[in-house]
Amino acid sequence: MKKVLFVFVFLFLINFVSAIPETEVSYFYSTTCSHCSVVLESGILENLSQEENVNVNKYEITSPVNREKYLDYVNQLEVERSGIPFMVIEQNGGLSYLMGDSPIIEDSLDAIINFRSSTPGNVDFVADKLTLGVVVISALIDSINPCAFGVLLFLMTVLLSMGSSKRALKSGMIYTLVIFLVYLLAGLGIMRLITSFSILDKVKIFAGIIVLIGGFIELKDFFWEGKGVSLKIPKGAKPKLEKYVHKGTLPALIVLGALVALVELPCTGGIYLAILSLIAEHGMLGIFYLILYNLIFVLPLILITCFIYKGTRVEKINIWVQKNKRFMRLGAGLVMLFLAASLLGVV
Repeated sequence: MKKVLFVFVFLFLINFVSAIPETEVSYFYSTTCSHCSVVLESGILENLSQEENVNVNKYEITSPVNREKYLDYVNQLEVERSGIPFMVIEQNGGLSYLMGDSPIIEDSLDAIINFRSSTPGNVDFVADKLTLGVVVISALIDSINPCAFGVLLFLMTVLLSMGSSKRALKSGMIYTLVIFLVYLLAGLGIMRLITSFSILDKVKIFAGIIVLIGGFIELKDFFWEGKGVSLKIPKGAKPKLEKYVHKGTLPALIVLGALVALVELPCTGGIYLAILSLIAEHGMLGIFYLILYNLIFVLPLILITCFIYKGTRVEKINIWVQKNKRFMRLGAGLVMLFLAASLLGVV
């Protein structure tokens, strides 16, 4: 079974790496246009056609059919002052355009590689990729992680041995609320930093690389758990966490939740960083996505606390977590690869 799953993931990775999007380039020109001649002489059209999965089509607009196609694009892209040479780039259902000899010669290749260009009127491709479904699925996968589960189960075990189930319920909810608030505030701070310094594109590339590495590490742990580098709570932090668990007071629970939220970032931060990079440019919608993501992220902690309060044994939940830990990592690894691909413009 292990070998079959390895083959499946290997094939997924091959498809992931080779999934270069198909790009259609429509170039509109006139034989009497001097600026069009400059584009033709530059050789940029030939260079674009040599790029992998790029199809370049030329349309001379004196033809009634070609002119109608040109006007359709102008209306669709809401170009106020149209002209030629005019280039339309279609990729993954998104549209972008460049107009004039200099923009086409200097920016068309970057527009294809980077999935967008800086020309006014372009549709933001990356923004179109982020949907409610992507946010929900990513949050669900991220929420089912062994790191936060382990600390919560240890906390509940200690509290149940020290007092009533009601105390355990109250403490579990406080612990979960603190984790929610710390993650939410951290997310808001990172989003503000990204948007304030206009470094979104650089952050996406950086986050994409980090998340890509994290995804491969999670997949490694599915097949060879415990070997090499792993995404988990540092061993040095565990004694400090256990100290606050045994105290069980309100201040101790607040500190515990904050510490867990910080030290478990190596375990859960990859997906969160990717989502923050994708939603940073969505304004109020991004805030809604952020709150929703964090609510889903802590949902399993709330459910586990309620199950234990209702009488479910901590050992039973812990056995389930240990049994399914590898599959949690598999799910996280695949989601991280998809998000990394979105950030790097591969899909």
